[in-house]
Amino acid sequence: MLEWLIIGGMAVSMYLILYKYEKKMNKMQESINLNKDKIDANKDNIETNKGKIYKNNEKISANHERLDAHYNHIEKMWISTPKHKY
Repeated sequence: MLEWLIIGGMAVSMYLILYKYEKKMNKMQESINLNKDKIDANKDNIETNKGKIYKNNEKISANHERLDAHYNHIEKMWISTPKHKY
């Protein structure tokens, strides 16, 4: 008898868990359907921004090369400075 109560309790609890999960999934699907236009617009924005990102990467690499040249110049100046004896 006790076993059947435990099994029944487990069945009811599993049903409640699945019911709540299904309700949450329905709400999420409704919000996805409502915002589908915004999602598609954002996908288009991402596609158009890929060119901008590529241009920014080119600028970053150019600045990196310029900074390397400056650091090399600073190192040469540091090495060529005379040592002072006090």
